[in-house]
Amino acid sequence: MIQLCERCFAPVDPATERVYRLSHIDHADAAGEVRWREAVVHVAACVPAGTGAPVERRAA
Repeated sequence: MIQLCERCFAPVDPATERVYRLSHIDHADAAGEVRWREAVVHVAACVPAGTGAPVERRAA
C-alpha cells in the first residue's frame, strides 16, 4: 500500500523516511463504535501541496 503525506501528498516510505503517524476518527456511531483512519506526515518540513514545482510524468 502506498502511503501519502497529508501535508504535501508525496509518497512516503516508512522504511527509509522518518514520519509521524496520525489517527483520525473516521466515523463514530450512536453505540460508541469508532472507526479510525490512519495517516502519516513527514517529520522533516515539506512544502504544502500545490506550492512545489510540478514533477515530470513519464509513461510506464
